[in-house]
Amino acid sequence: MGKPAGFFWGYKTNGIFQNQAQIDAHRSAGNGVVDENVQPGDVIFVDTNKDGSITDADKVMIGNPHPDFTGGLSLSLGYKGIDLAVTAYGAFGMQIAKSYRSFMDYAEQNYTSGVFNYWHGEGTSNTSPRLTIETHSNKANISDLYVENADYVKISNITLGYDLKKLCPKLPFGQTRLYVTAQNLFTFTGYSGMDPEVGYNYSDNDGDYTWSSGIDLGFYPSARTYLIGLNLKF
Repeated sequence: MGKPAGFFWGYKTNGIFQNQAQIDAHRSAGNGVVDENVQPGDVIFVDTNKDGSITDADKVMIGNPHPDFTGGLSLSLGYKGIDLAVTAYGAFGMQIAKSYRSFMDYAEQNYTSGVFNYWHGEGTSNTSPRLTIETHSNKANISDLYVENADYVKISNITLGYDLKKLCPKLPFGQTRLYVTAQNLFTFTGYSGMDPEVGYNYSDNDGDYTWSSGIDLGFYPSARTYLIGLNLKF
């Protein structure tokens, strides 16, 4: 109760085990682990209910796919036959679950260059666990490792035009406007994925319709396009 619809539910984390001594100290302090075979390079999960074990009871809200607020800007300028229009919009205060972030869940699949930043020895990373296909690894549990802030601002359209009638008054038209347009020009965001505007829906074999917000399955971002046009008025 009181939580936003479609919020992300999972484990909070507190870094990566760097060595066996840290694992032993963690257990000696009465903290739980997800798997008894935990090794250096595995994730440290937070025992939120302080019962000495890591279970589903320790899962909490780890993200909200809905923005706190959204906004947009439309600007139009004109001077001596030159016109400029700029459109931008953004969203702030939400998170994205980057579901395709992989820690080598499967041996035969492609990976991004981000794998070079994963833990591969003491002190190499405190945010990304070791790469392994071992079935007892604890990395696959849904946690805040998969959740990122996703504030963004997008410059969605810039159009620059000029009325050639101002330059060549003898043209046989009331207006001869040449313009260039750039669409989906820039995205300003701290999100590490390809596009912070994400979400998906699908229908299963029974025809049930499912919709989800804020889950990035690795879709391609919208293409940047450039247009050149001519407006003629008689």
